[in-house]
Amino acid sequence: MFMNTFFRTIRKSFWYLPAFYSVFSVVLAYFSVVIDERLYRTDTQAAFPAFMVTDRETTQIILSALATSILTMTAITFSSIMVLLSTYLSQYSPRTLNNFISDMVTRRVLGVFIGSFLFFVLVMLWMNITDQSLFLIVPSLSVFLSAVCLAFFVYFIHHVGTWIQVSNLIQDITDNCLSILQNQKKGRKHLQTSIESPWSSWENEEYKLNAHQTATSLRPGFIQLLDLDAIVKQAHKDDLLIQMEKKIGDYVDEGTPLFQYWSLGDRPHDEKDYLKHIRIGGQRSSEQDIEFGIQKLTEIAVRAVSPGINDPQTAINCIQRLGKVLSRLAEESVEEPYIYDQDQNLRVVLKTSTFSHILYKTFYQIRFYARQDVSVLAAVFEALTLIAEKSQTSLKEKVWQFAKSIVEGIDRSAMIDLDYLYLNEKLDDIARKTGHLKEKYHL
Repeated sequence: MFMNTFFRTIRKSFWYLPAFYSVFSVVLAYFSVVIDERLYRTDTQAAFPAFMVTDRETTQIILSALATSILTMTAITFSSIMVLLSTYLSQYSPRTLNNFISDMVTRRVLGVFIGSFLFFVLVMLWMNITDQSLFLIVPSLSVFLSAVCLAFFVYFIHHVGTWIQVSNLIQDITDNCLSILQNQKKGRKHLQTSIESPWSSWENEEYKLNAHQTATSLRPGFIQLLDLDAIVKQAHKDDLLIQMEKKIGDYVDEGTPLFQYWSLGDRPHDEKDYLKHIRIGGQRSSEQDIEFGIQKLTEIAVRAVSPGINDPQTAINCIQRLGKVLSRLAEESVEEPYIYDQDQNLRVVLKTSTFSHILYKTFYQIRFYARQDVSVLAAVFEALTLIAEKSQTSLKEKVWQFAKSIVEGIDRSAMIDLDYLYLNEKLDDIARKTGHLKEKYHL
């Protein structure tokens, strides 16, 4: 787990690809000079077309011009990145910065530019070591790299123009949330889970009174990853029952209880075998934390309805994607905390959020700041309708109760009759999907 965390940190870091391309350019520059000198000594350059062979002065002019041009393009690239990051900070959410910084295209473009600049400078320096007067590999490779850099620069300008559009950012966050759900489903497909406790209520309380031990966090930070499959296998091996006290995305301090465990046999066990499968970092991660992705969409929507920005359409776009994510979450049975091993023995009891809690945390800020915006409130009702369509019967009731709580917080002071009619139609849709149409609940 430690090595996986170490390599993942390196891969996710902003300097990883630029550093890789820089090292590669140093090696490429060295071998280019060496091979070019060998071709010159063996008079092999005569076999190539004359336009590919240049003298020393022309080669130096080419390298100098290209190095200056690449440095300029690198500066423009950095400026574009800073403008984009400023836009994300001021208009969207500080939590969305990592979506662009971790983007592979951004890091690859910087890596290509920095690597090419190092290549031109190093070759221009090392070619003075030899006394050859004609060059083949160095100028040809330099011109090729300049063409590659130009293509990357054009693509990066297009990429920045795409990423600065809020709709593409919202889509990226949504895709990440859906990917978390898909990976979670794949990771648990061979594990049996259930909503209900395998014991009666009094037995459930009785086992909590038995002798148990508590494992605490060794460092402060956010819980970023939980390797559930490895924990279940280790608990099966040690014959333990584990009850998690924290969930993905929770902040813990050093010494905070992470889980309690009961020994069901006399087998030896070590807490470190379980702690190594719980990754804690300084920031929340989108790798398994779907609530973090939902929080990003919510923050973008809240900023969009603020008086300073006043962009309700962006808020509606976010709410529509939130409805999609929550509808998929309702299908995946979010409230299944009991995990069994291959022998059908209960091994892990997770701490999970109820669907009502997730609904509230998703929409309560939007409801408050958009309590006078009919279009945004209608989008919330449409999202709840979408969620209800794909929810189980038990969750449909929670969706309906939440819709009624949204109605209670609507500011009716500036609404007209058509607004009431429009919102009541949306409420009827929710009532129809949740089986409460007979209530005739209206504003």
